Amino acid sequence: MKKSLLALAVLGAFAGAASAQTSVQIYGSFDGGVRHVTNVNAAGDSRTTMGSNGTYNSNRIGFKGVEDLGGGLNAHFTLETGFNTGTGALDNATNQLFQRTAAVGLGGAWGSLDFGRQYTVAFKTIASYDPLSYKYPGIASAVPATAGTRYNNDIQYIGTFGPITARAEYALGETVGSNSTNSSTAIGASYNAGPLSVGGAYTRRDIATFDNDHWTLGAGYKFGPARVTVGYAQQEQDLAATTAQNKTRWGWAGINYAITPAVELTYAYYQTRNTGTPAFEGKKNLHMLAATYAFSKRTNLYAEFDTAKLRGNLNTIAPEDRQSGVSVGINHLF
Repeated sequence: MKKSLLALAVLGAFAGAASAQTSVQIYGSFDGGVRHVTNVNAAGDSRTTMGSNGTYNSNRIGFKGVEDLGGGLNAHFTLETGFNTGTGALDNATNQLFQRTAAVGLGGAWGSLDFGRQYTVAFKTIASYDPLSYKYPGIASAVPATAGTRYNNDIQYIGTFGPITARAEYALGETVGSNSTNSSTAIGASYNAGPLSVGGAYTRRDIATFDNDHWTLGAGYKFGPARVTVGYAQQEQDLAATTAQNKTRWGWAGINYAITPAVELTYAYYQTRNTGTPAFEGKKNLHMLAATYAFSKRTNLYAEFDTAKLRGNLNTIAPEDRQSGVSVGINHLF
């Protein structure tokens, strides 16, 4: 009997040690918001909707796991999917259950190497220089995502050494007979020291119909309760069977101001400009004024007003050329 009790105690000790070395976290964001927009079509009609995948913050539920392998090495994974607030349906129109993230990797003092579907190097590098930090993704110009939000089949490295963070990735194209077709390669770096932060990234995408070069730069500076951010991105498309190039340029600037620990105001300006072939020419100027009220670290109310002027191929509501919107809602993190 004593031997049995001793054996159980030893097994319990080992089980406790194993569980202490491994952790799995469930997390997510639940956003419920209503948006009203003018001039949604050529007839000048308005529309009121509930943000399907979240108005302020994209809805998601995810799982993160980390295992301590000893010697400063760890294994980790992330699985993340989206869902629709209005209907409860999964946001998997592309038949991807974990369409937001599905990645596994190894990490240590040298950095982290991850494999799978994950946010791009350009996105991770430039998101912190977006005045709205990629909030209101269906309204703002989504500047962190201009080189693509996520890549499939992505091999990505990230390492932080003092004030410098370095990133690199290669996304396989998986094309028969060609390793380069439909592949993507990117590098990025950022520097953070006190109130100042700067960063940039370059991405090369070898697409079957045209090659695509994208680069982006951003900076932020914090003083007191305020932070100013600016950025620029440019994408060049080499068109098939011609030497012409279509270029898209994004420029943005904004300021965040914490009136109190619970109340924050943000003003953001975004410009998108297309140049190249006549059918590609277009321009969009967008102004946004947003406010949040934090009940806690996990729950806040939000509201925003936006107005845009549209021209050329970026104007999908001609003969109208102006559009305004207002959004209100609540966001809860768990």
